Parts: sequence; structure tokens; C-alpha cells
Amino acid sequence: MDEWYLLRSKPRQEQRAVENLERQGFTAYCPMLEKKKARVEPLFPGYVFLQHDAFEDNPDYGKVRSTRGVMTFVRFGDEFAKVPEELLEGVRHQEHSLRGSPAFEAGQVVGFTDGPFAEIQAIYLCDRGEERSVVLLNVLNREQRLVVRTENLRKHS
Repeated sequence: MDEWYLLRSKPRQEQRAVENLERQGFTAYCPMLEKKKARVEPLFPGYVFLQHDAFEDNPDYGKVRSTRGVMTFVRFGDEFAKVPEELLEGVRHQEHSLRGSPAFEAGQVVGFTDGPFAEIQAIYLCDRGEERSVVLLNVLNREQRLVVRTENLRKHS
């Protein structure tokens, strides 16, 4: 069964760690999540996966730890943290299925997850920054634009 080591990367240097490990001949993986406006972020910030097979013949842990972008191996006591290939295949599948799919589309009917508008429908207009969205709300037969946290919206069923 193939396994992967779990590495801790330096803050916001996951991609740098992957690139430098691959330049040295290692197989590294950092699942990425595409956010709005083509912004890409690590799915697991601060972590990178390193294929275990690279160490079967010649374990050179110091070479990995001294790689730019890498902080250290994740350990549980004296044991290195290992992740089974099957788990990473599931992560890869999710990463691929989420790529490029925005949370909401302009004109889509949305609802609110909670709060005073929980029972009211709105029309999604656009995003406003990373965490906020603009919706059109009909209150007392008058349309109002409202800026809300995107996490407080849900697709209307």
C-alpha cells in the first residue's frame, strides 16, 4: 500500500515547498482550492504531502527538512505521520470536482442560513470581496441591495 508523509510547510509557502521538493526528484502534493476571482489557496494550509516511495532505498530526511518552504515532518511521538494513498485519491477527486465551480451564479435564487432573513428568498447579484456577496432582497414590495457574508447564503431548494 502506497503511503505519503505529511510535512509542515512554512507559512504560506506550500507551493514553494512542492516546487523545491520536485526539483530534487521527490513527488510532492498540495491540494489546492480555487476561490473566487481565480484566487487559489491550499486546501490544508501549512501542509504538504510527500510520497513515501522516495525513502525506501535511501532515506534522507535532512534533505527534505532543509528544502526551502518546508518546516519539518509531522510526527506522532517517534513515528512519522503517514497518509494512505486511498485518502489522497479522494482528496484529488474532490479537488478536481470543485475546480472552477463558483458557489453562486448571478441571478440565482438563494436563501439565508439563519438570522432575521432566514425565511426570505433573495436574488444573488455578485460577490464583493473574498467573504461577502451582494443580494437583491424584496422587502415590502421594494427591492433592496444587501451586502451579506457569503457563508450565510445557501442555494434555494
